Amino acid sequence: MVKMRFGKIILLHGKGGSPEGSVRDIESGLRSHYREFPADLYDRPRLPHADPAVLAEQSLAWLRTLAMPEGTVLIGVSLGGLLAARLQEESRVDLRVVCLNSPTWADGVTLQRRMPDRLAFYSSNDDVIAGRNANWPQLAMAFDLPWLTHDTSLHAKELTPLIIAWLENQSVPHAIQQVEQGLTHGGGRQ
Repeated sequence: MVKMRFGKIILLHGKGGSPEGSVRDIESGLRSHYREFPADLYDRPRLPHADPAVLAEQSLAWLRTLAMPEGTVLIGVSLGGLLAARLQEESRVDLRVVCLNSPTWADGVTLQRRMPDRLAFYSSNDDVIAGRNANWPQLAMAFDLPWLTHDTSLHAKELTPLIIAWLENQSVPHAIQQVEQGLTHGGGRQ
């Protein structure tokens, strides 16, 4: 049994997205792995940027007001990941942050420094965040996954074991290798 090392897992959707999209798929994979954890460990709030007209800084202001116990894990897709990482930089160094195909800047929100408990999976091939993801290696433990597209739901099955490896302090590169072998040999996406 894995000893819990986090207070809550909050999953943040991307711009124009919802709590019922790809973050739900990631949560489902985590729940399957962490069966012993209580259901209320997870939260998928509806962020203001579910409305695409809302600026990133408005959602960041809202996120600052969200109650999060110390040691919370924030997993953000696209803009949700950027906002989680920025909150960590500003005031919540206790957070563990996972960014999934997130830009490093949007609207008036920009990441400025590397944080020790930050992980980013992105693809240089993703047109949605093109030009806004090249400096991830300077800002986080970062992995450029060529097979990853902006439709994170399509990749939830592959991303979940990578997130779990990081949460459990296992080798993320090894987990990536395992996933990519499965994609190659299992007839998956490549």
